Amino acid sequence: MPSRPFAFVAYFLARGFKGHAALMVLLLAVNTSIETSQTFVLGQLVNGLSGVPTAIGGLGPVGWFAALIGTWLGGYLSAHAYATFTNYTQMAMRVRIHDALFAYLMGHAPRYFLDQASGALAQKIRTTAAAAAAMVEYLCTNVVRLSVMFSLTTFMILHQAPDLLPIFAVFVVAFAVVSTILSRRLRPFSKASAAAAAAQVARLVDSVSNWESVRSFAKTEFERAGLRPFNEAELAAQVRLRFAASRRRVTLHVLSVVFLAVLAWHAFDATRAGTLTVGGFTTIITLSILVATNIRTLGDNVFALFEQYGLLTDGIATLLTPHEVVDAPGAKPLQVKGGAIVIEDMTFGYADGTTVFARFSLSIRAGERIGLVGASGAGKSTLVKLIRRQFPLRAGRILVDGQNITDVTWDSLHEAFGEVPQNPNMFHRSVRDNIRYSRPEAGEAEVIDAAKKAHCHEFVVGRPKGYESIVGEKGMKLSGGERQRVAIARAFLKNAPILILDEATSSLDSEAEHLIQDGLLKLMEGRTVIAIAHRLSTIMHLDRIVVLEDGRVVEDGDHATLLARSGVYARLWQRQAGGFM
Repeated sequence: MPSRPFAFVAYFLARGFKGHAALMVLLLAVNTSIETSQTFVLGQLVNGLSGVPTAIGGLGPVGWFAALIGTWLGGYLSAHAYATFTNYTQMAMRVRIHDALFAYLMGHAPRYFLDQASGALAQKIRTTAAAAAAMVEYLCTNVVRLSVMFSLTTFMILHQAPDLLPIFAVFVVAFAVVSTILSRRLRPFSKASAAAAAAQVARLVDSVSNWESVRSFAKTEFERAGLRPFNEAELAAQVRLRFAASRRRVTLHVLSVVFLAVLAWHAFDATRAGTLTVGGFTTIITLSILVATNIRTLGDNVFALFEQYGLLTDGIATLLTPHEVVDAPGAKPLQVKGGAIVIEDMTFGYADGTTVFARFSLSIRAGERIGLVGASGAGKSTLVKLIRRQFPLRAGRILVDGQNITDVTWDSLHEAFGEVPQNPNMFHRSVRDNIRYSRPEAGEAEVIDAAKKAHCHEFVVGRPKGYESIVGEKGMKLSGGERQRVAIARAFLKNAPILILDEATSSLDSEAEHLIQDGLLKLMEGRTVIAIAHRLSTIMHLDRIVVLEDGRVVEDGDHATLLARSGVYARLWQRQAGGFM
């Protein structure tokens, strides 16, 4: 998708909305033509009532009166048709843009989301889609309406009072030049206003989404004080924008009044001299008033247009940043047979220059169950993220069943992994939907079977609505242990060949942990397993235990072997067994 506002709008118009735009232009052109022609019809009616021959023979005063009524009715019907169809087009276009932006947003790598407020991103999708759709109407209204009106006005002045045409031509040129200059000056104010509004929303969402912490620390006034500078900055940016728009509007209004006065005086003088009929004078005056009125409306429309332009610019700048992780051209789905993982000479570091892994290598056989152990910051969670290609490597490669993960599609790579994280993410949906999320097509019996294996069926059926119970935002209606058991049920249901356990039993009490261990052992059967753990008792039964320290493998072996070495792992075990950790 293009990263420039007008190109962005054109991109979506070209994809399913060309016909809509053409019909909008046609309806508006018809409406403008009818409204502009009213001035001519009114002039002819005045001539007919004054006994002056009309421009079109055969129509008397009654006929011209009927024609005037017809233009009123036609103007109303065409305006209604334009408004109705435009509203439909805007709604359809918003939906299309909303869908495309959401798909692009979810293609970003984790690093992007770490730098953004999730609530603010959701708001930007809505405002960007709405702004793009609104710009279509404003552009159509301003460009098409004025173009048709100026063209018909030129024709009617040329027909009725050609001597006045130079005045009108000078006005049109002056109007175009002044309007363009003032519109360009509005752009920086519009961008600044949109940026300030986005910052305000981001701060507000950050406070609201952490309401529990705000209340528990009694920091409502603190958050209000923190939000106040953002509110004031948004207010100041809005005031600057509106003052700039007001100056533009006043300038165009003065220009229109000067035009109206000059044209009216020359028409009045021509009528007194007998070179212009009373009906012609009526046409010129009403036409001038119509043009001047639309110019005044244009000032308001342009202000609204640049407000939307600012919102669209800000949204595009945030949402359409290039993806950090992309599929290679011709990437094919990952084909997993056994789930063997090989890491060869991998080097990785963060954007700030911190190196996490340097020429790191590790092999995991198909169906092997390994535990990752080490102090915080040793690289355990980062290693798992790199295996799932959530960050690009500086050097080296990672293979799954002999396939370089950079050569396969990202979605197929994620489909190959099941995960039980330390802090499971829950959707504000039912328990059933949260369990079934890993495999939406799963039947009710499969969902219940997975829940029973994860030992969450008992607490689910104990609730009034059972599996229809809503878990709340981020699963806040569930305890930490209940959320983790739902996540384990989700992993059971996915049935992926490679399983990642990140402190999978950390939120469970001793009794629940005992129940879950049995389920996890069954879940591990026939799968490649990578388990991250601080509580060593949860991984002592695994095939291998890999001890990481500063991004390096310092020990590798089974539980008994590592204890016999009396190294890092043995010291960690002694501390935990002795109750110091």
